[in-house]
Amino acid sequence: MVTLHEAQLRELLEEAARRGAHIAFEDLTLYHLKDACARLGISYNTLQKRILEGKINVVDGRITGAEIRRYLKLN
Repeated sequence: MVTLHEAQLRELLEEAARRGAHIAFEDLTLYHLKDACARLGISYNTLQKRILEGKINVVDGRITGAEIRRYLKLN
């Protein structure tokens, strides 16, 4: 059993909330294709190829942070 003081518990909960919010906002962010290339570490031509293969999904000509994270987990 782990015992925490109230202040320690509050700090842990605040940090968890910060991390969760960061991930949520990052997932909702839309990236232009060239910005997505930089985040993925691939060329524009390779990105176009992955899109045509259906490996990366595009929303209104942009890629979501969640899609980038999903693709990076696959590789």
